[in-house]
Amino acid sequence: MDLMTSALSRLEWRLRACFCSDPTLADFSDDAYFWSGQNIRGKICLDLGAAYSLHVDTLLDIAASTQLLHDASLIHDDLIDEDVERRGCPTIWKKYGKAKALLIGDLLIAKAYEIVSDSKVPAATKVAWIREISAAVSSAVSGAVAELEFDAQTHNKELILENYYRMASRKTGALFALPARCIALTANQLGDMERLSRIFLNLAVAYQIKDDQSDFLGTKSGRAHSSDLKNGRPNLYHILVNNSISTDECFAYINDYQQSLVADSVQLADSLPDQVGVILKELLIPFIELKPLPSSNGLLPVGS
Repeated sequence: MDLMTSALSRLEWRLRACFCSDPTLADFSDDAYFWSGQNIRGKICLDLGAAYSLHVDTLLDIAASTQLLHDASLIHDDLIDEDVERRGCPTIWKKYGKAKALLIGDLLIAKAYEIVSDSKVPAATKVAWIREISAAVSSAVSGAVAELEFDAQTHNKELILENYYRMASRKTGALFALPARCIALTANQLGDMERLSRIFLNLAVAYQIKDDQSDFLGTKSGRAHSSDLKNGRPNLYHILVNNSISTDECFAYINDYQQSLVADSVQLADSLPDQVGVILKELLIPFIELKPLPSSNGLLPVGS
């Protein structure tokens, strides 16, 4: 077993122990919803932390707390959008009811703070982590509200992208960048923190674009075709197509925009430890790659 596999196994053990030790979460400890993801965040955290020579126990604290926050955000997101499946499993609200899903999501946030409070790192580091967690959660909630209130009526493509980036970087990006910010703080590499943040904010928005494309094409598991449109959610593909932009132009325009986010991130990584560039090229960039435009007879009509 290599070091990464061993560390990921320890991370899952930490998370399962968190569930099993809590009388409420224990009932969910075997639910595949929590254990069927690709563990991208855990891999990033462990790889990035190793680049900054942090102890694996410290990295496991960061990875476990931020994973719990991510799971909480997914539960709440599924509840808001009424999605019935994620990671090939029934969503928590669909399986256990909306009220229980809301409470479980809240409890996972509390458990993230508990992991930080129990960490062996110095007290000043704990305070810094808590501030980062609070800021990230606040940003994610602000972004989720902005998503509900998103104005897609403008015909200015540049303004659409500007508003979309602001919304997605808060809703998705803040929690995605959180582990990197905690790692930079712990390693006392404050000069790297903002560059790392921008990298992960960019790539979170790039991932949101991929998610939008899956919804637009009807290829996302557990989601009806064009569910974003039906639920009134800002989907970049629907917004542009509904602004009288052809599907061909829409795909090309969004692809160019996403590639600009990736290029900016790669350039920023050049001034950081080499492992950051490796993480981008081997793990993250393949994960956010967009699909080419299908043939015209393969596209369902928008809103169908």
